[in-house]
Amino acid sequence: MNEGMQPAATLTAPLATPRRSPIWTPSLTDFFFFATIFWLFLAEPGGWERLLWDGDTALHTRTGDWILDHGAVPTADPFSYTQPGERWFAFQWLTGVLFAWLNRFAGLKGIVLVCGGVIALTMTVLVRDMVRRGASGLIAIVLALIATNAMSIHFHARPHLFTLLFLALGHYLIARDLETPSPRIWLIVPMVLVWVNMHSGFPVMIATLGLLTAGCVLTSLTGEGGWGRPIRYGILTALCALSTLVNPNGVALHQHISRFLSNSWILQYVDEYKSPIFRSESMYYFLAILFAGLMAARTQIEKRQWHTLFWLLFFGAGSLVSARHVPIFIIVALPPVALELTALLRQWADHAGPKSTAEVLHEIGEKTTQKLQPVGVWSPALLALVAVLSTSWPTDLSARYFPTSLVRRNAELLATSKVFTTDQWGDYLLWVNYPRQRVFMDGRSDFFQQKTGSECLRISNAQEGWRDSLDRFGVNVVLAPADLPVARQLSKDPAWSEVDRQKTTVLLRRR
Repeated sequence: MNEGMQPAATLTAPLATPRRSPIWTPSLTDFFFFATIFWLFLAEPGGWERLLWDGDTALHTRTGDWILDHGAVPTADPFSYTQPGERWFAFQWLTGVLFAWLNRFAGLKGIVLVCGGVIALTMTVLVRDMVRRGASGLIAIVLALIATNAMSIHFHARPHLFTLLFLALGHYLIARDLETPSPRIWLIVPMVLVWVNMHSGFPVMIATLGLLTAGCVLTSLTGEGGWGRPIRYGILTALCALSTLVNPNGVALHQHISRFLSNSWILQYVDEYKSPIFRSESMYYFLAILFAGLMAARTQIEKRQWHTLFWLLFFGAGSLVSARHVPIFIIVALPPVALELTALLRQWADHAGPKSTAEVLHEIGEKTTQKLQPVGVWSPALLALVAVLSTSWPTDLSARYFPTSLVRRNAELLATSKVFTTDQWGDYLLWVNYPRQRVFMDGRSDFFQQKTGSECLRISNAQEGWRDSLDRFGVNVVLAPADLPVARQLSKDPAWSEVDRQKTTVLLRRR
C-alpha cells in the first residue's frame, strides 16, 4: 500500500459493521425504507399530493414532452409569448425526459412514486452511511427522522431530489474510500456526468471534493499523512469537473448558472434563494441539526479531520444564506453529528453503569446497528407492492395550490389567449394545455430573470405603468387570486369582464 493511502484510522470512527446477510433476508434497513414511504405518503389520504404542491413538476414534464416530441433539447424558449425564441438553457432536460416518460406510461402516479422512492432511498443511504462510519443504529434512525422533518418543505417532485440522492451517495462512497481505498470511488465521475444533465446542483459535489482535497493537503502539510490522498482526490475532483462539460450547452451552462446565482434581483425576489425563516416546525428541526453540526465541528478540530470541518463550515454557511441549501447541509452534517452523539452516549453509559437508562439505550443502539444490514430485494419489492395496491394516486396537480377546476373549465379560452397569471399558475397552464399554451411567465426564474420578472411584479401589484405593460404584451385574459391588486382593479374596469370565479380565484377577459 502506497504512502498516504493507508486506512483512515485518524480520519474516521472505527466501524461497527455486522456480517452481511443475504440480499433476500429482510433487514431493519428495508423496514426503514418502507416506513419512510408510509410515513410521508401513505399514513393519510392524499399523502402523495404533497409532492405536487409546486408547479415546476408540470414545467419539467412538459419540457420533457417537448424533447420527446422534437427529438432534441431546446435552445430557444418554446413556452412564453413575452420572450419567444430567446436563448434558453434547458439544463435539467434529463429529469424532464424521465418525468415525461413516466407520465406517458403511468400518469402522475409514475412521477410521484419514483420521487417518493428517491426520497426514501436518500434517507436510507444516510442511515447506512452513519452506521458504516460507526454511529449507533438507534441514533442514526432518530437523526434520519429529524432530518426528514427538516427537509420536508423541499419534498416536491422536482429535479433537486436527485441532487439530494447523488450527494448522499457521493458522501457514502467518499467515507468508504477514506476507510479503505477502492476503485468504487471513481463511480462518482459517471454519477456527476448524469447529475449535470438532471439538476443544476452538481457544483455541490465539485465543492465537496475540492474541500476534501484541501483537507487532505492540510493533513499532509502538518506531517500526519502522505501525499497519496491529496493526489487521489485532486484527480477525482478534476475528472468530475471535466465530466460536467458533457451536457448540451458545454461550458456555457456553467457561465449561465454563475450569472444567475450572482443576480441580485433573483436573490432578492425569489423566495427559495432567500435566507431561511425560522418560524416553522421544519426550520426548528434544521436549527437543531445546525447547532449539533457546530458542536461536531469542534471534535473535527481535535481529531484533525479537516475535510469534515471544511464541509460543516462551508455548507453550514450556505444553508444560512439560502433556504434551498438547507437539505444539502443536513446530508453533509448528519454523519459527523451521529458520531458525536454516539460518543456521548457511550460516555454516559460508561459513567452511569450497568442497568442504567444510558446503558439500556446503548445496548438498544448496538442491537439496532446489527439489524441495519444493506438494502436487499425487499425495498424495491415493497415499493412495487405500493405501486400495485395503493389506490390514492393523484390525477392532477394539487387543488390546494392551483385553480384546477377553473382552468380545466376554461381550457380552450386560456389556450387561445395571451394570459397574465403568476409564474406557478403559468406552469399549470402549460400542464393543462401543452403544446398550445403560451404564458406570460412560468417557473423558469433563471430564464426570465429581472427583465420579465419586474414586469410581472408591476402588473400583479398594479404599480405605475401596469396598464401599459398589459397593452404592450397584448394581454387579453388575467387569471389571478381575487385579492391580488391587478384583479381588484380590473374587476372594477368596464373594459374587462369576469368570465369565471372559483373560491378565491378570478378569471377576467378584456371586452
